[in-house]
Amino acid sequence: MRKISRVLALVMCVILMAGLCACGSDTTGTTTAAEAGGTAAGETSAALDEKHDPVTLRFMWWGGDERAEATLKAIEAFEAKYDWITIEPEYGSSDGYQEKLTTQLSSGNAADIIQMGPGWLPGYVKSNDNYFIDFNDYADRIDLTTFESSFLEQNGNIGGKQYGLPTGISGYSFIYNKTLADKAGILFPDSKEEMNWDTLIELGKQLQAYDSSAYLVDIGDSELAACIMRPYLLQLTGSTMVVDATAELGFTEEELVQCLTYIKDLYDNKVIPPLADIAAYSSGDSLQTDPKWISGETYVGMFLSSSTAEVATAACPDCEFAAGYMPVMSSAKNDGFYANCPQYMCVSKSSEHIEEAVMFLDYFYNSEEAAEILTTVRSVPPTSVGQSVCAKLGKLEGIAKDTVDILQASYHGTNEMGMTTEEEYGQILRDMISQIAYGQGTPEEVAKNGITLMQNFLDSKN
Repeated sequence: MRKISRVLALVMCVILMAGLCACGSDTTGTTTAAEAGGTAAGETSAALDEKHDPVTLRFMWWGGDERAEATLKAIEAFEAKYDWITIEPEYGSSDGYQEKLTTQLSSGNAADIIQMGPGWLPGYVKSNDNYFIDFNDYADRIDLTTFESSFLEQNGNIGGKQYGLPTGISGYSFIYNKTLADKAGILFPDSKEEMNWDTLIELGKQLQAYDSSAYLVDIGDSELAACIMRPYLLQLTGSTMVVDATAELGFTEEELVQCLTYIKDLYDNKVIPPLADIAAYSSGDSLQTDPKWISGETYVGMFLSSSTAEVATAACPDCEFAAGYMPVMSSAKNDGFYANCPQYMCVSKSSEHIEEAVMFLDYFYNSEEAAEILTTVRSVPPTSVGQSVCAKLGKLEGIAKDTVDILQASYHGTNEMGMTTEEEYGQILRDMISQIAYGQGTPEEVAKNGITLMQNFLDSKN
């Protein structure tokens, strides 16, 4: 009996020890981010389990070739680390992206991980607050402390829910080819106070006197809408183009005529190239692929998102580039320009693998390995991890950082969000610009018709 008792006691001891070990770990065999000491290195230890069922995620984004190449490399590195997860990339031009995304969301067939336009998110959340996860609910899977808290609150956070994570610190900016500018004797202002809308026309005329085949600014209809039309009207009126609270236009027909007249002046004075000349390069962040930009002899400057500044300058490696100031009218009621972020990353709430999708984004934002791959292809990184790595690589000393520094130090305009940034509204703006560019109506005629279309759009939202 004593022998049996000793054996029984030994068995009970083993069982007790096993139970104690189980109590000290997650019952699923995983360790939370907090238990692992955080995810500053982008290492989600849940992925280190011995056995996993295969998981496939879809990742949808837009951007140029350099962004696509870097993102694909980051995906490959993540898959090598977590070989049970496969990520299927879906990427291409920004043209038609929102329309495609809207269709997918409404049909319940959206990608698991989605690159999102900042201006689109409020509209999607308003129509259905179950489209995207709240990242705050997954703090054990992704470290959000590497973002500056105030920046997160201002970007992707609606009603206290973090539906999107900013991909960088960015904004619409101006860069110029200093090599060509110096040859032509073009001297850009070195302060915000000295740069106004008339300055562009004056410098454009000066460039034409030097070389009648050259243009001061390389710009298409999308950039004209974002970098000329919107900030011009913001400065003129102090209001966004649409007042979302009342669903009313924030400007008068007369003010729109003034803005369109200025755009016509840019064309008439050959400050910007004919729209037909750059039509093949004016979509999907592709202006830098224009041979005339690459040559460094035709276009001096470019309005663009600072997230693409490195790509634009890399296309013309033999030239020296500098970040310039954006125009502000002397009587401006709003700066018109501002620092925000170029995109958000969201996770679809209908995804069958939300935890793995969040796990990938933890790697995307918080892994030093990913930061070395992605560097500044989506502008200056928004996390302490990304900024630290880019600083070590010397990536925070280039043109992207220079444009962001100018924005953060000098421009504090209103970030337009909501209805005014929806695709249908944006198309109305681009159509008005095209009509001016091709001489298909006077500013007065184009403005009158444009306001009718914009009002019809707003009425459809009520």
